Amino acid sequence: MIITIILGLIGLGLVIFIHELGHFVMAKSVKIDVESFALGWGPKLVGFTKGKTEYKINILPIGGYCRMKGEYEFKEAIEKKMAAFPYSEGSLFSVTPLKRLLTYAAGPFFNILFAIILFSIVWTIGYDTQTFTNRIIIANDYPAIYGESQVLSPAELAGLQSGDTIISIDDSPINSFADIQSTLIDQADKELTIIFEHEGKTISSTLIPELNKKTGAGVMGIAPWIAPVIESIPETSMLIASDLIPGDLILAIDETSIHSVIDIYNYISLNNSKEHLYTILRDGEQKTITVLSEYDTNGHPVFNAIFPLLIVSTPDYPPLQSLGKGISETFSTFGLAFHSIALLFQGLDLKESMAGPIKITYLVGTATSQSFSEGFLVGITTVFRLLGFISVALCFANLLPIPALDGGQMIVSVTEMILHRGFSPQNYYRLQLIGFGILITIMILTLFNDISFFMG
Repeated sequence: MIITIILGLIGLGLVIFIHELGHFVMAKSVKIDVESFALGWGPKLVGFTKGKTEYKINILPIGGYCRMKGEYEFKEAIEKKMAAFPYSEGSLFSVTPLKRLLTYAAGPFFNILFAIILFSIVWTIGYDTQTFTNRIIIANDYPAIYGESQVLSPAELAGLQSGDTIISIDDSPINSFADIQSTLIDQADKELTIIFEHEGKTISSTLIPELNKKTGAGVMGIAPWIAPVIESIPETSMLIASDLIPGDLILAIDETSIHSVIDIYNYISLNNSKEHLYTILRDGEQKTITVLSEYDTNGHPVFNAIFPLLIVSTPDYPPLQSLGKGISETFSTFGLAFHSIALLFQGLDLKESMAGPIKITYLVGTATSQSFSEGFLVGITTVFRLLGFISVALCFANLLPIPALDGGQMIVSVTEMILHRGFSPQNYYRLQLIGFGILITIMILTLFNDISFFMG
């Protein structure tokens, strides 16, 4: 757990540091003095001063900051009831609004560049995605697993049935379950054309995905159809003591036919027993064996085996194509972030969909430790993609028109350019107070969300 937290702090801190580096580089280039540039927060560990800037590494390994001269001069102006900010050579308010605009914009811009670099490296290396086939089941067919529902799902309304194979959605070819998810992610409440195969027949229908208010994604009420073939059995599983071995195809449990993995979980959920009779196919021969039941910590029956995944490999593109792919993925991700704002007005559950720094740190650390355990290249591509997504998200969040964020400060600078005059210190101070109030509210909300995530 400690290693997970440390790795998460380093990952999230790197993305924030790149953001602050953008402000630092631009401030220097437009002749704004940078008083301190820090890696991390809290008390200083080590540092040195060069020119007018103190460079230091602080004790908490998360993020960093770029403190520019004059950032807080409005306090002096308000105390002295001045009509304008005091002029000081090299201060933030001594340069033109355009130069301040560029300085504020440089942080998000560096995040975009960082994401492009990360995604481009991933496309150059190539990566594998673990998913399932494009054959599906209807979730409403399994109320013991997915809960009771009196409403037909979008998939059912489109005429799909468990065991069908989805071929395309709105002209996008579907080759895996991951393709279904990525195609529907921003298509909630939109009318789409879906083509699927049912009992050897190709059928075209209309699909309208509904909004998942927890994730913001479009969903159609399906789950992957997984062949009930045992790939491996974990050493911690009670199945080790049974006669089941990798390669066994499960045909029935207590004479109830099994067609997919979900049928196994559905049966043992509905039929609580100390043991079950499994009919399996092994090396072309049917066998019947007794399997003892296993339960999780909550007392729910489980079947602790691993089933085959579909591995989808992307090619390793040459550098120029990788750059194009990186740019495309960066702005596609930015578009999804923009789309998420519209979802706030469609009843999106903020408690479920928002994540704060604690949860993000945990997710980054977990992804890092787990992916590197599977190999160096797997670790690199997984972490780079995750940091790329976070970098785009940080860029987008800072561009929101909230006072105290880069986006709000950019609006102030543009307004000054249009009006040909600056904001008074008093009005600037009021805007900052509003901005900090909004930010504190968001921080409290995300903090409670993070705590709920860990308690859950």
